[in-house]
Amino acid sequence: MATIPSTMRSLVAPKYCLPMEWEIADMPVPTIKDPRDILVKMHAGSIMTGDTQVARGSSRFLLGGVTMPYKIGMEGAGVVAKVGPGVTQFKPGDEVYIFGQSRPMDMTTSKGYCSQYAVARESLTLLKPANRSFEEVCNIASVVTAIQTIEIGLRLMRENGVADGLEGKTVFVPGALSATGSVAIQVLRNVYGVGRIITTVSTAKIPLVEQHLPGLVDQVVDYTRTPKLTDVIPAGSVDLVYNTQWQVTDLFALLKPDVGVVASIASIPSPELLRVILPPMPFFVYWFAGLGQMWYSWKLRGTNIKHEFHSGNLGVREDLERAGEIVATGKVKNVRRVVELEDIEAVRREAQKVATGKGGIGKLVIKIA
Repeated sequence: MATIPSTMRSLVAPKYCLPMEWEIADMPVPTIKDPRDILVKMHAGSIMTGDTQVARGSSRFLLGGVTMPYKIGMEGAGVVAKVGPGVTQFKPGDEVYIFGQSRPMDMTTSKGYCSQYAVARESLTLLKPANRSFEEVCNIASVVTAIQTIEIGLRLMRENGVADGLEGKTVFVPGALSATGSVAIQVLRNVYGVGRIITTVSTAKIPLVEQHLPGLVDQVVDYTRTPKLTDVIPAGSVDLVYNTQWQVTDLFALLKPDVGVVASIASIPSPELLRVILPPMPFFVYWFAGLGQMWYSWKLRGTNIKHEFHSGNLGVREDLERAGEIVATGKVKNVRRVVELEDIEAVRREAQKVATGKGGIGKLVIKIA
């Protein structure tokens, strides 16, 4: 193996700021501290909404601040450069996918996967499918989240007396060309055999849906020209909403009132789930989360519709390996845009789209030389 340098190039937030102020900086190469750590020479990293939120300081008053400069990225892929003495599944030279968070999530420690080197935990590392590029596998976290969220939807459906799965069912997924929506649509159709998929995009993206998700979507709604979704989607016609956007209550009217369910990755979590996915927080946070559940229940009064929020857990090894197999077999492809690490203007521009949730196509992947 090549000699590991002492410094590296890294995408950082020099202070609490939006992506337009991010920089490429020379940083020390991280070192293995835990026997089960793996040092990876990165070839690609991705940028998620959570990266931009932590870097701008959105969570610092509840979860604690971060050390600046803050290295960006908690998902990526590369080649193992060194392993700790307790690592048994990987060796130098292995091509791997890595993720930086499990439960409870530590939002105060930067993972820095949009850097030339990064440290990963063995339990959150997966051999990269040989038939997929480093850039292509930078969506496995979204695949894990999709699998787990859909399984929650299926459980809620069974609780409502619907036990025959998703084949032939109608599912609504907002944001077809978002990083999460594009993955969910592919998993729903190619893995779970959903009968009909309805989605939304802006006017400019309508012709791009078939280009990026060929043959997968049955109805595309232009949300910029549709004040009420029930104007174009019959009320009470949807079996499952896989929710990817915060306006979840606006979608309740689409669901079948007796058996419909919402499996959401973008709504208020229950206090119980908050205690699992994040470190301890002030009591009022759990109180507000409980109020949120009461609000959802009130909005759903008079129906049998069920709603549940889920935050993806890559610590479930079985789901991580299943997601890798799904990507390897081509059932899910990474709808993505790729920019070079050293092209800071392009990185800033595209990362700003991640921060605002507007204008981007799929996952933002940073290619690292």
